[in-house]
Order: sequence, then C-alpha cells, then structure tokens
Amino acid sequence: MSLTEDARFQQSAKRIRGALAGLLRTKPLMDVTVSELAQAASVSRATFYAHYDNLGDVYEELVAEVMADVRTFSERFCSEDIGCTGEGKPLYCDRIRSEERFAGVVREARFFPSMMALTWEDPEANADAAVRGLDQSAMRALRLFQMSGCHAVATSEFAQRNDWERIRRIIDAFIDGGMRAVEKIGS
Repeated sequence: MSLTEDARFQQSAKRIRGALAGLLRTKPLMDVTVSELAQAASVSRATFYAHYDNLGDVYEELVAEVMADVRTFSERFCSEDIGCTGEGKPLYCDRIRSEERFAGVVREARFFPSMMALTWEDPEANADAAVRGLDQSAMRALRLFQMSGCHAVATSEFAQRNDWERIRRIIDAFIDGGMRAVEKIGS
C-alpha cells in the first residue's frame, strides 16, 4: 500500500482542505499562509508539504470538491442524440448560489477560471460538440459564455432575492432556446 492510500494520510489531506475552506470564509487565499493553514488543520508544515506543493494545490482540490456532483454542460444541455444524464445533480448556478461549506472557495477570484479548467476536461465535450454540429473551439466559447453568465447571476444580488426560482427558470428558458438555435445552425 502506498502512502497516499493510507487512511491517516488521506485524513490529514481532508483536514488540510477543510481548514483552508474554513479560513477562506474570513480571508482571501492570498492572505493565508502555510503555517496558518497547518495550524488550523492540526498538522505540521512538513505534513502539509507531504500532501501539497503549495496553497494553490489545496485550493484546486477544493474547487474540484465543489464541482464534483454538479451537472456538466453536456448533462445540462442534453439532447436525444446525446442522451440525458445528470438527473438529481445540482445545476452550477444553484450550487454557487447556495454553497455554504465552500462559500469562501466560491468567492475567491480564481474560482471561476479554476472551475472552467475542470469543465474543459469533460470527457463528453467532444461527443457533445459533434452531435450539435460544432467544432471544439465553438463549443468551448459557448460553454464559457453560458457558465460565465450563470456565475455572474448566481453571485449577484439576484441570487439572494425571494424570486430566485423564477429568475433561474427565465434564464434557463433563454439558454435552452439558444441551444436549440445552435443545433439548427450546426445541422
């Protein structure tokens, strides 16, 4: 068994991620030090460095945790040709809007670029683009446009309004109409 498979090793990494998520509730990532994080996680600096090269690596793992069960772009905009999966998974804008455990992670300026880097790796993206008659460049632009809009609204004052569900349905209808129009252009 390798060290990274050891339960104690994994528990230390989990404590480090949890401590960083907690610290980010009160301060930006650039103001967190390794010493402060190690102390908050009840690990030594040596233990921190046994797990991570730097704070950015911990942050990237937290972004992946936030996004782990969120519907992918392909799942969100499925078609008969692609097949629909992802039922029961939260939508991106809902996750961002309501996130409590990782609220500080989501508020970080680097969250959106880090999250988009993960979505570029969506294994369904190539098939999704082909079915819609789009090349990879056009599909990436479309995904960036849709996700940045969702992020902007979900982190704005609209996300805190009592009529959020109505606003989200209106936005979803707009996006769904746009996807249908794109499919007509592509075919």
